[in-house]
Amino acid sequence: MWLIFSYTVPAKNPNVRVKAWRRLQAVGAVQLKSSLYVLPFNETNYEHLQWLAREVEELGGEAVFFHCPAVENLTEAEIKALFGKARGEDYSRLHEEMQALTKSLEAGAMEPEDKIRELQAGLKKFTRKFQAIQEIDFFPTGQAERTAMLLASLAARLKVLTGEGPGPESLEILKKEDYQGKTWVTRERPYIDRLASFWLVRRFIDGDARLAFISPQEEMKKDPGLVYFDMAGAEFTHRDQLITFEVLAAAFGLQDRGTTRLAALVRAIDLKEDLEGLEEAKTLKDLVDGLVSITPNDDELVQRTLLIFDALYTAYQGGTP
Repeated sequence: MWLIFSYTVPAKNPNVRVKAWRRLQAVGAVQLKSSLYVLPFNETNYEHLQWLAREVEELGGEAVFFHCPAVENLTEAEIKALFGKARGEDYSRLHEEMQALTKSLEAGAMEPEDKIRELQAGLKKFTRKFQAIQEIDFFPTGQAERTAMLLASLAARLKVLTGEGPGPESLEILKKEDYQGKTWVTRERPYIDRLASFWLVRRFIDGDARLAFISPQEEMKKDPGLVYFDMAGAEFTHRDQLITFEVLAAAFGLQDRGTTRLAALVRAIDLKEDLEGLEEAKTLKDLVDGLVSITPNDDELVQRTLLIFDALYTAYQGGTP
């Protein structure tokens, strides 16, 4: 069920148009056509549109909204994709802000006390923005999970700066024997860090490791046979400035020439760094993007990408299998 909203305002009063547009953005509506906006039907969204229609009319405009079970010339999947694209852009803008703060902290020009203040203020602002986006993320695609991990990474960095937590170099070296016969669990529709991380597991930790996926709505279960990775709150996930691939490599002492070089590529892609001049990273991203597009089945996607990482690792090791 959908809520459809449309409004018009007098040409002499463009401020009303801008105000209404901003309100629609704030409640998470997406544009269907030039003057039509859509929201999933629920009591909260219904009330939002009631208030907005009243405001538009009080300011001299006209507004109408109604609910309907379907939009005839758009499928439910297509409408949900519009919401996914809009929220993806919201999360991407937030990621850019977070990465800008990280780069400024790494520049080395600030005193430790100033870094702490900057990071505390940034975390407060980013958390507030993240929560606002989550409230209108009606059809989660996994972007919220990645954002939560970036926030957790910044929080861990703050603890390091304030002396309340260990640095990344303090990762305990784990025994591979303790991780045999496990099922490794991550969010569905894996991308570069999840794909590379499971390759690391299969290649170096447990060649028979099983893989399972859960949706963004599912909670993690407490089960000694399950190992969660690349998810907020997982055993292996982003930590301080490290992506999941780097955390796994450090935790199991897997840092050789091949994994170190792969880590640089995966990191650049996962953190959406500027790939200008990083031809290998750009090529790897194109390959993974293409495979994601043509492979709707997650298990098949993993099998296809494992071969890519095998080939790259072997080449980086000088051709040694």
